[in-house]
Amino acid sequence: MNPRTPALLLAALLLGCASYPTVPVGGASYQTSNDFSAYRTFDFVPVPAGAARVAATLEYFNLDGILASDLSRSGLARSISGAPDLYVAYYQGGRQVDVAAWGYRTAGDPVVDVIDVPSSCLVVDLVDASTKVLVWRGIATDALSSPQATDPAIRQMLQGWPPRR
Repeated sequence: MNPRTPALLLAALLLGCASYPTVPVGGASYQTSNDFSAYRTFDFVPVPAGAARVAATLEYFNLDGILASDLSRSGLARSISGAPDLYVAYYQGGRQVDVAAWGYRTAGDPVVDVIDVPSSCLVVDLVDASTKVLVWRGIATDALSSPQATDPAIRQMLQGWPPRR
């Protein structure tokens, strides 16, 4: 066995990365070619019928309200016209998510594997509304461990918004 193998395995476990884009837990990743200054408004992706039960369990944490507040604090306004620049989708770590069912896509496989992300983490996707392509993904560490942990975790995740090129 290569002497570096245990260290590499430990590093992979500690990072707990999602598959696309690669995101460290507690951080964010984004498409570097995007001009994020063009995004001014957002709205939430409607929850697909198959995910209604999972979304209902997340309502306990008031995620729509907290995300709307924190995204507004980060410079995005909630769209009231029905034509936002970005769509927001979120889900709990520890599962597979078919983003095509949510109405968007990644550059690759439509099934996004966030099984390696702890279930106490919140995965947030920001999707370009005109192209329906994932442009930013963040993981809020331990956001779902208690209602009191949600807002601070989301604020930390959004600290780098908008990404600088």
